[in-house]
Amino acid sequence: MLVLTAGVAAGCGGEEEATPTPDTITGTVTTDTTETDTTETETTETTEPAGGGDPAAGKEVFLGVGGCGSCHTLADAGTTGSIGPNLDEAAPSLELALDRVTNGQGAMPSFSGQLTEQQIADVAAYVSGA
Repeated sequence: MLVLTAGVAAGCGGEEEATPTPDTITGTVTTDTTETDTTETETTETTEPAGGGDPAAGKEVFLGVGGCGSCHTLADAGTTGSIGPNLDEAAPSLELALDRVTNGQGAMPSFSGQLTEQQIADVAAYVSGA
């Protein structure tokens, strides 16, 4: 029994020598590839400007029912009014034109009672883009 105990004791506490692994491994690696289908999309521009106004209709309002040219200079419309600001020089944004035509300011009256919302949007689109 003493021999058996000594044999077990000798096998339990001993250290095994580790085999080092190489730093560089050479070989072939297989990978799965997936093919994807790409589709080109076409972008189209809308002809309606922001704010829903139509500049062509706005020019008609500017020259007609709005009577804008009697007070404002705007080369595109061929007007030379001098009571209000020269719109070629002022170059108002769409937001500013909408506000001024709707609410007025200074000597300019509000046109919300004389023009429809669409006419106001149209003339603002025209003035801001001219």
